[in-house]
Amino acid sequence: MTPRLTLVHGWGYDATLWREVLPLLAGLDVEVADLGYFGRPTLPAACAAPRVAVGHSLGALWWLALSDLPWRTLVAINAFPRFTAAPDFPQGVAPRVLDRMRKRFAVAPATVLVDFQAMCGNSGPLLPLDTAPLAAGLQILASCDGRAAWAARGADIHALAGRGDAVVPAALTEVAGAALPAGRLRWVDDGGHLLPLSHPQACAELIRSALEP
Repeated sequence: MTPRLTLVHGWGYDATLWREVLPLLAGLDVEVADLGYFGRPTLPAACAAPRVAVGHSLGALWWLALSDLPWRTLVAINAFPRFTAAPDFPQGVAPRVLDRMRKRFAVAPATVLVDFQAMCGNSGPLLPLDTAPLAAGLQILASCDGRAAWAARGADIHALAGRGDAVVPAALTEVAGAALPAGRLRWVDDGGHLLPLSHPQACAELIRSALEP
């Protein structure tokens, strides 16, 4: 049975994040989800076909810790099994960074969103009237932990990271990559946090390779 590809974007963006990648996946069964940060969500549907889950940043964490949909393979782009540091996970981002971001978002959400998109290296959707979904997404980044699933399913995970990623520290990516089989973490030397937009070919190549049994 032909696998289904399901693409999930990260925080601060929407389904249009994949606009450069989609033409490179022509001919495949592709489903693009939207977490609803900027409007009505469009979440993945159950399917009989084996699923190749694709997640960018928080989108990969969504597959690891928040979705109950089964997947055969996960393609994790600019991703992490946990974002914030913990006593047993010092490589994560300091919790105070997310705390400060959440407090600022409650007061000046447009500024926080624009600043984040600028750090990512590409503008994105404008602030919606309802900011609650974006605020909830920040809470997920602050507290959600998918390390158990990442470790248990390491043989089923392919990862792609940018060495110039200003959002995900290299140390976080490296410790996550150490839990994967050799060769499963690939680096884009001149890539940042938005590889689906800046390096769609690299993303599509990894996605297509993950379709192989």
